[in-house]
Amino acid sequence: MTILIRALGEGDIDAAERLRRLAFGTLFGLPDPLSFRGDAELLAARRRAFPEGGMIAEENGEIVGVAMANNWGSLGIFGPVAVHPAQWRRGVARLLLDATLPVFDQWGSRVVGLYTFPERPSHVRLYQSFGFWPRALTAIMTRDITAPGTMPDALSLADLASERADLVAQCADLTGTIFAGLDLTREIDTVIALALGDVVVLMEGSRVAGFALCHSGKGSEAGTGRAYIKFAALRPGPQAPQLFARLIDACSDFAQRRGATLLSAGVNLGRMNAYRSLIAQGFRTSLQGVAMHRPWVEAYDRPDVFVLDDWR
Repeated sequence: MTILIRALGEGDIDAAERLRRLAFGTLFGLPDPLSFRGDAELLAARRRAFPEGGMIAEENGEIVGVAMANNWGSLGIFGPVAVHPAQWRRGVARLLLDATLPVFDQWGSRVVGLYTFPERPSHVRLYQSFGFWPRALTAIMTRDITAPGTMPDALSLADLASERADLVAQCADLTGTIFAGLDLTREIDTVIALALGDVVVLMEGSRVAGFALCHSGKGSEAGTGRAYIKFAALRPGPQAPQLFARLIDACSDFAQRRGATLLSAGVNLGRMNAYRSLIAQGFRTSLQGVAMHRPWVEAYDRPDVFVLDDWR
């Protein structure tokens, strides 16, 4: 086997997306593996946000693997990583890890995290060999959207061009109070620039109290008929539980206005209060994975932290 590892180029996106669907659809045993996650797309937007983070594996000119590094400031996210089913157990994923992990060193990531499936010991062992260790489960949760939310005071970042720079800077300040250096600015800019969804902002006076980065529709990370909270955070403090419920209601309003019938979000169970709040608001777990960290530190997985994210 002669495998070439190189950077993910714009011309590789369609083939790499097809491979991602095939790999995960096969893993989950779908009758049509290419139907995995419908018409949701990940790689084009992630490559735009993090052009230095994408890697592909090629054999005889054919793409047989893809991996993505994502830069959230002091936190790096590894994923997705996908290998063609015909190449499973041939060491392709290990080659992709070897090529991708140095990118996090270049970014100066304090912690690198990933999402994988705890029922697959071979996956866990692979990541452990690169210094990742399991922590808490991450629940991917959904609830039906049957009516609009009731949040007239929430702002749409896509509609606020003149104020956007200040609000984005406030969002980075907010996440920095949760975990020093945590910054979703590149994700925010990409969602707005590519019209993949919106960023819902909750204000207290002139200060950002919380925000949610939401995808919706075909070509986004949600897909047709769905809305997806990729990341949400509340400023720490005694009002966080109440503000969290208001922010989720604002996301439901966003979903309803976009024609979505389902809203999804991920939450690490280390943030137990946020997890319990989602259950109380009608969310149910549809998929469960495990978060793995390098090094083995909690980052912001604490019971008092109201953050939603999904590292798939």
